[in-house]
Amino acid sequence: MSLLLISAVVLLVAYLTINWCKDQQKTPLPPGPPFLECLQITWRMLRKNDTHLIAEDLRKRYGEIFNIRLFSSNLVFLNSSRIMRKLSVSGQYRNVTNDRPWTFYGHFICYGCRNVSLRNYNEMLMKVRKMVHGTIKLYGDGIKVFDDMVNGEIQILQKELENSKLKASFDLCKALKVSLIRVIHIFLTNERPKDSEECNYICDTVEEFDDVDNEMFNSVLLNTCPWVRFLPGRGRRLYKAALEGRDKLNNLYLNSSIKERLKGHGKGFIGKILSEAEYANEMEDEDIKGIVGEMVTAGYLTTKGALSGFFLLILYYPEIQRRIQEEIDDNIGSDREPSLDDRGIMHYTNAAILECLRFISHVPVGIPHVTREEIEVEGMRIPAKTAMVTNYWSAHRSDKYWDKPDVFLPERFLDDDGKLLPSEHILRSQLIPFGIGKRNCVGESFAKSRMFLYVTSLLQRFNFSPGENKLPPSDSKLWMPNSTMMPAFLNCVVAKR
Repeated sequence: MSLLLISAVVLLVAYLTINWCKDQQKTPLPPGPPFLECLQITWRMLRKNDTHLIAEDLRKRYGEIFNIRLFSSNLVFLNSSRIMRKLSVSGQYRNVTNDRPWTFYGHFICYGCRNVSLRNYNEMLMKVRKMVHGTIKLYGDGIKVFDDMVNGEIQILQKELENSKLKASFDLCKALKVSLIRVIHIFLTNERPKDSEECNYICDTVEEFDDVDNEMFNSVLLNTCPWVRFLPGRGRRLYKAALEGRDKLNNLYLNSSIKERLKGHGKGFIGKILSEAEYANEMEDEDIKGIVGEMVTAGYLTTKGALSGFFLLILYYPEIQRRIQEEIDDNIGSDREPSLDDRGIMHYTNAAILECLRFISHVPVGIPHVTREEIEVEGMRIPAKTAMVTNYWSAHRSDKYWDKPDVFLPERFLDDDGKLLPSEHILRSQLIPFGIGKRNCVGESFAKSRMFLYVTSLLQRFNFSPGENKLPPSDSKLWMPNSTMMPAFLNCVVAKR
């Protein structure tokens, strides 16, 4: 037995030595911490899930590309918009760097990655993205019926805020949550909730699904150790809750009677996507479920994170709130509701929204890309089947590209005349909260337009102040690390202007 053990050890050492010697003859891998530190880093990510903060520390040591290597496995981090664009957009690399890795969430919750964001980069993905993007355009911005419904929802929120004016503490996060879920429901079905009972059920179902998904989506623990779903503890609880939330959401939006009603009238995103899928005859029921679930998660969580972060910041920076209100008074007035047509004249407001997206980076890291084959970039080798993490947090907080990156400063996006910098400006190109290229968020314009309408409509009519309430930290690095980060609470005083 001892002889067999010694032989096995010798063979293992020989194998590792031969592979190490081969690696030394190749172009070097990206730099990164030594083996023992990589073990410590992996253990911390398993426990805390604060990948973006770990990556920010390592970026300062190793630069725009670094590698966490455990044995023969590599995890490469891309830490600037420049290198992300180069690897995911440029013709030299884009066809071999836009696949997705295996993830627990995609495999077990999304029916084997049957949504948009987790599919591999192929012809089917392009067809699905085109279908989804076209449907969003048909039932989103610029469509009068939808815009009127959304404005109606904002007016309902305004009435709730007006009724809260005598309260010393108003939960703005909760009010935004209900309003945004109602908007998502309208987008999906082109219908408002019939009554308060239905509205409460919709809100509970969507929030239950999204809260679990937000924690699970980039869970290092579940992605690394999927078998923990069988063991008592947090992993198993998350897995069971995600399945229950997913099935409850499907029953809300995709039971047979609702599908027939929405498809028959081509109503909303769901009705249109069902009709498109039936016409193209290329999508199965699980594809529809995966796509609708993603629209709910992405449409609600990211907008809620951005909006709650924005209103937290203006509680900390009342002078910025006043400047936005002055711009609203000068350009829109108080006699009409803001509209998307006003975006072109609201320079400071747009700058504040962009700066909020940079400063909070509420989606701190993107879904990893996977290399289809070995590539070389800037003198470094990235092996085939390597996961590459797009680190938006570091891209938005690097002092190489941003002056005073840890300061909330809307003026950075304005020129000397107070006009918003054009989208092609080098500074605007560094801002990538919705991703880049073929893997960017299909709902980017939808999310940004909702944010503009909520900000202008609420600040047109109300002042927000902390009063005697304790506020969460303004710096999102102190928020709970999740796939989408947001303040834990947002209690404030609301006063009618």
